[in-house]
Amino acid sequence: MRRRQILTASAMAMAGLAGCTGGDSTNEADTEGSPVVTTVEEFYTTLYENNDIEGANAMYHPDTESREMRPSDFEPFGGIESIKATIVSTEVVSQTDSTAEVHVEVTYNTPLGSATNEDWLTMRTNDGEWFVDYYLSDEARSDMSQAEIEEVMNQS
Repeated sequence: MRRRQILTASAMAMAGLAGCTGGDSTNEADTEGSPVVTTVEEFYTTLYENNDIEGANAMYHPDTESREMRPSDFEPFGGIESIKATIVSTEVVSQTDSTAEVHVEVTYNTPLGSATNEDWLTMRTNDGEWFVDYYLSDEARSDMSQAEIEEVMNQS
């Protein structure tokens, strides 16, 4: 099923950084400190600063169809401990009381090189807390049609 392939590619593409360049989002206005942005920042911190794949997996919505990340997803880049990520900016593209779409410009540094990419996340609440629902990296989106991207981003 194409949707399962997209979700698998999205999870694996978190580490798919070599040779990719991202967008040039500069919108930081009015998003700093919002609960949804705080959750996004905690997700990246947990995964890339703390090297805690299980902790990042725990930040996915309980009802997401995204597969859990595994250490093997990051092995081509020297393992999770070899990947450093710095959030350059975040933009909350749309938000309701229970869903949000967030674009995150991130600079990744790996033993293979550096790249600045724009990751897209959909977020959903559960018991009043924000969770990651879907993650689409620059790399994953480049292999998808606009209709496929919209389908995934509108799942929440």
